[in-house]
Amino acid sequence: MEGTTLAIPGFDGGALSDNATDGAGTLVADSDDLKIAEHALAMLKVVYLHEGPDAAVRSAKHMVEAAAIVIAHELGPTETRRFLHVVGVTQGQEH
Repeated sequence: MEGTTLAIPGFDGGALSDNATDGAGTLVADSDDLKIAEHALAMLKVVYLHEGPDAAVRSAKHMVEAAAIVIAHELGPTETRRFLHVVGVTQGQEH
């Protein structure tokens, strides 16, 4: 895997863009939340580089599932549907 790069939209190996969007067109502010997203992307990149793309995909799916569980518990099913819609819209934009 040496020399392989992980292409993640909005992630160039450094910080996410200050003008990044959440997939639904909402501007994401430079905040602690954005730093958490940067850390999650960095963790996925490490998994990708050490274990390959299949492991990175599995890890990303687990992150989305965990996020949906937390959102459902804390904010309810309506917010969970909104979150999963954003994930779906983002996925559709990538293909």
